[in-house]
Amino acid sequence: MGRKGKDPEELRKKIVDVAQSIIVTEGIRKCTVRAITQKAGCALGALGYLFTGLEDVVLAVNTRTLVEMGDYMFAQSQAEQKEKVLDRLTSLALAYFTYARDYFNQWEALFALRPSQRDLPAEYLEIRSNLILKITTLFSKDMTNQEQNIMLARTMYESVHGIVVLGLDQRLGGTNQDVENRICLLVSLMMKE
Repeated sequence: MGRKGKDPEELRKKIVDVAQSIIVTEGIRKCTVRAITQKAGCALGALGYLFTGLEDVVLAVNTRTLVEMGDYMFAQSQAEQKEKVLDRLTSLALAYFTYARDYFNQWEALFALRPSQRDLPAEYLEIRSNLILKITTLFSKDMTNQEQNIMLARTMYESVHGIVVLGLDQRLGGTNQDVENRICLLVSLMMKE
């Protein structure tokens, strides 16, 4: 009787679960092929068979993280039940900072890989695009130019991200409150007509 192998989909999920656990607890630098396969109880070749490599595994984790981060940000923003556009966008931007600060390892992993746009999985690109579109739903109803709204949402996200990166890095000094103040100022200036 031949040896019965593990179900490939089950093993694939387990590898991603283990990689996610390593990233959460130890950070992206500790998430190696060897660490994953040892904790998943599988051979190095199994990971190579199911994924194109470590980058593919991390992208699977990052896809999950992108969903979790988006859910977190919008839940935080909606919990405050702000009526003004500026207040809603500020809440969302501050929630991004809070997520990055409180879930630093997962957030850092989102930006640790530098694959080209064409190398990103379709699911990842779709989730990312949907997050940008969701930001536009917080804009004023009289902002009807969807293309311009998407550009504004991306610009706002990228600008807030820059403040968050520099704030968490602390190379330029400053406290969490300073980072929050700069985020509020940025959103306020961007939403002026």
